[in-house]
Amino acid sequence: MDNETPPSGIPTPPSGTPVPPELPEDDSQRGERLGRARERQMRRQQQRTPMVQPSGARRTTRQIAPSDRFKLPDFKFKANRYLLYAIGSVIFIVLVVVVLGRLRNDPEVTPPNSLWIGTEWTYVTHDEATMREYVQHLRDHQVGTVYAWVSWLQEDQSWRGEANFDTVKTFVEQFKRFYPEAQLYGWVSLPNDTGGIPYRLDNVGIQQIVADFSSRVMDEFGFDGVFLNIETVWNNDENFLVLLRKVRAAVGDNVQISAAIPPDWSPLGANIPVPPLIVPGTIWDREYKQSVALLVNELAVMAYNSGLSDPADYSVWMAYQVKTFAEAVDALGGGTEIVIGIPTYGAELPGHDPNVETVAAAVEGVKIGLEQAGDAAALVRGLAIYAGWETDDIEWADFKRAWVTG
Repeated sequence: MDNETPPSGIPTPPSGTPVPPELPEDDSQRGERLGRARERQMRRQQQRTPMVQPSGARRTTRQIAPSDRFKLPDFKFKANRYLLYAIGSVIFIVLVVVVLGRLRNDPEVTPPNSLWIGTEWTYVTHDEATMREYVQHLRDHQVGTVYAWVSWLQEDQSWRGEANFDTVKTFVEQFKRFYPEAQLYGWVSLPNDTGGIPYRLDNVGIQQIVADFSSRVMDEFGFDGVFLNIETVWNNDENFLVLLRKVRAAVGDNVQISAAIPPDWSPLGANIPVPPLIVPGTIWDREYKQSVALLVNELAVMAYNSGLSDPADYSVWMAYQVKTFAEAVDALGGGTEIVIGIPTYGAELPGHDPNVETVAAAVEGVKIGLEQAGDAAALVRGLAIYAGWETDDIEWADFKRAWVTG
């Protein structure tokens, strides 16, 4: 990776929690915004969920006939058997053409899992043989959604790596040609209150810059959706919701928006293992999770960097994340999908120990969480691997064995 490498995407809670300023908003404005968000949520749910007939309704194939019935007169004729054979052959050919047409036009199903990829793909041109081989690798592991790196907003409010944007466009065209059934999201990052960059989500100008660039990612680069990686976002930060609304207004209601979401790092009183470092503001209220879910199409929960020291504890912690987010979104009636991020990157102590947060332990926790979530588990589409440039052959094999085929 060169000096254009994106920020790690690995959230690390700082030692203190600033209180972000809130924008003034009266009850009528808030109600109107929630109403619009819920309308979008209902439309997404209708697109995902088939109409269900009420349990008390009876199905019938009998047509209603008028009370004054009548009989068609009987016609007797002698048909030429060869003419009947010809008509039958024509009908058979028409049926075959219709069936084959329907089979040909049926869209291929997008595999359920996701992957974060970086500049090793989007800032570098690859030949078609390499791309074809890579796409087959993704299909073999049921990875159908890719968060492809585009840029991050620097402190001077310019986008990093702009000289490589033409190469990004080439990658998008090439990838979509070889993997048309996949969903390709443009990964846009805004470091905030982390890595030496101060809190800046309250900056109206920066909010608009991110919204405008998200629109550019769709219109100019040709991505299928926008993947927003805003770190760090504290509990009940209204400015994050404002940003999401501006992005939605910029890209339109029909564009897919996915957002990287921090886990509940240290939920006290939940009867699960918690890391030694307890940081206030890193546990999102149920209502705040729902407010974010109403504004996006997908929540990508970054369920790693737990700070735990035992794989079994990590599995329990992971299960809690799955259950908590699934139940929160399910209470809205669905409409927003969830993917659970699992780690394959190197050691980032004290948050991430790769000997603790293993693929096997992560998958085990996800399975437990899905079972605990009950019907709400249906909202969890799959797993999201962080990150493509870090995942080795052993981890890919573990993922396939534990999740894809297991």
